[in-house]
Amino acid sequence: MVAVSPLRAGKKQPNDLDHPDKTCTKEGRTKRRETFQPAPIPLLDLTRKYRSIEAELHRQWNLTFESMRLLNGRNLAAFEEEFAAYCNVRHAVGVASGTDAIFLSLRALKVGSGDEVILPAHAPAPVIEPILYLGATPVLVDKSHVDYGPDLKALRAAISANTKAVIAVHLLGLPCDMDAICQIASDSGVPVVEDSSQAQGAIYRGKRAAGLGVITPMSLGPVKNLACYGDGGVVLTNDDELARTVRLLRVHGQSEKYNHTTYGWNSRLDEIQAAVLRIKLPSLDQDNARRREIAAAYTRELSRFPLKTPPVFDDRQSVYHQYVIETPYRDQLKDFLGRRQIGSGIYYPIPLHHHEAWLSRGSRPLSFPEAERYATQNIALPMFAELRDDELDWVIGNLKEFFSAHD
Repeated sequence: MVAVSPLRAGKKQPNDLDHPDKTCTKEGRTKRRETFQPAPIPLLDLTRKYRSIEAELHRQWNLTFESMRLLNGRNLAAFEEEFAAYCNVRHAVGVASGTDAIFLSLRALKVGSGDEVILPAHAPAPVIEPILYLGATPVLVDKSHVDYGPDLKALRAAISANTKAVIAVHLLGLPCDMDAICQIASDSGVPVVEDSSQAQGAIYRGKRAAGLGVITPMSLGPVKNLACYGDGGVVLTNDDELARTVRLLRVHGQSEKYNHTTYGWNSRLDEIQAAVLRIKLPSLDQDNARRREIAAAYTRELSRFPLKTPPVFDDRQSVYHQYVIETPYRDQLKDFLGRRQIGSGIYYPIPLHHHEAWLSRGSRPLSFPEAERYATQNIALPMFAELRDDELDWVIGNLKEFFSAHD
């Protein structure tokens, strides 16, 4: 059940943004719009993927239940091997969730009280929680103006003698500028933790968006491009000692049963979820290619309107975990789409320094203008590999109607 696809470093992959699918042509869209009967179109529909793999899922689950090997069995071992090969890293360690993946990664780096960890102000809350629970201090930096990563000047300025790690977050499926981030961190001897939860299969300069930092925590929760049907996560690294430490920590620090060489955590990716991931992994590249086709159609049709479409780079290939546009008419657009029964989302509406939880800590007021602007203007459009062309056309037609009235 190996799911490794050949990846030639430095060469563009098939189905890139400059090669959109021919079914998304103007003529095809016009013909489909004439016959399409509008129905609710969700932001994400998990049922369609499930239906396509349902028989194999139940077969694998039945095998697991027959053996009653629910933890640390053949599916976990095989998934770790297959996903490490897919990502071209030495080690993949399955854990219980993406939050645990960050927590265990930071623990393996010995982050603790008195340490500082730098992260972007526009990241989701699960990125900051492990820092706080380890007793370290989160240091926020503003969002870049050119992509979804951190502002590089702000990142360099934020590093201090107490900085223990930098967390780079690949948001919305697009890798950060990892070479620049790693160079800035390396200049001060600081490791980079690469959160790739929203970028399974993404490519940065010919390499998968995993293993680009010293350690890569990744959520595999239900809405991710590679997703469990429940919680799940994985930690990837090329560092043998970090991998050994995470493996130890995820099972209460046991080197063998009841022999606790350190005190760890209970964070295991169970056999049921590992089976799901093994079944889905072989089609991940195909699913991501379809996401790029959908994204290309959105970008092509919306480019003439006064809005910001997702950034595109020659040396990065997004997997469009979300397709997000930015517009000052965000709230009006969300209401308009809702009336047309078209799903949408906001990722994310509140930057970390405006969360009630952050303010209740008594932290001094902070200002991150780009993160704050982005929070008020971003809106995600329907994006999943199983989205039909007629549904896509209906969404695009409604978007064009809205923005024509606000042009």
